[in-house]
Amino acid sequence: MNLLSMPWWYLPTAVFVVVLIAVLAVNRWRFHRNGASQHLVLGLFVSACCAGAVIVILQRVQ
Repeated sequence: MNLLSMPWWYLPTAVFVVVLIAVLAVNRWRFHRNGASQHLVLGLFVSACCAGAVIVILQRVQ
């Protein structure tokens, strides 16, 4: 399966959403808090954007 054959936004969106849901679930279950740190969410978003940029660049190079 070639990950670069899918639309470029699938992988970054999946990584961002899955990790964010996991963080929210752990915070709710373990620490009994609602929400997540704004710095964590911003870091996840920036990481997803960087992954999206790398995927777009690799698709153009192929």
